[in-house]
Amino acid sequence: MKQKKVKNITQKFLLMEEELGKTPKEIAEILEVDLSTYYKSKRGDIPLSSHFLVKVEHILGYSRDWLEFGKGNPKVEDSKPLSEIESHLSILNKLKAYDLIPILEILPHNPVAEDKRVLLDLLNLFAQKFR
Repeated sequence: MKQKKVKNITQKFLLMEEELGKTPKEIAEILEVDLSTYYKSKRGDIPLSSHFLVKVEHILGYSRDWLEFGKGNPKVEDSKPLSEIESHLSILNKLKAYDLIPILEILPHNPVAEDKRVLLDLLNLFAQKFR
């Protein structure tokens, strides 16, 4: 039987998955891309978009030049650790679960100290029931 040759791009995706200890589904969620898009990218069925490459570099910490052209080191030195990004993603998911994102979007970026204190007091009061 003839063995199928694994594409270079697929090998890079497999390396990222192994090093990150994440499944394709988990990485697709972290990158906020559809799982089918992730698999098509991984197989080389579709070209890697600039947007996708930027996300891989800034969120996962892998160089876009390495992923796209095989140039340089795979890892970007100054990227945020994945655990920090996952922590932020967890917080965003909580905000979505409580339908707070639309409310937070209308709040001013620089709140008045009194308004900030009132909102924090209200949230702390609500959080007491989970402690």
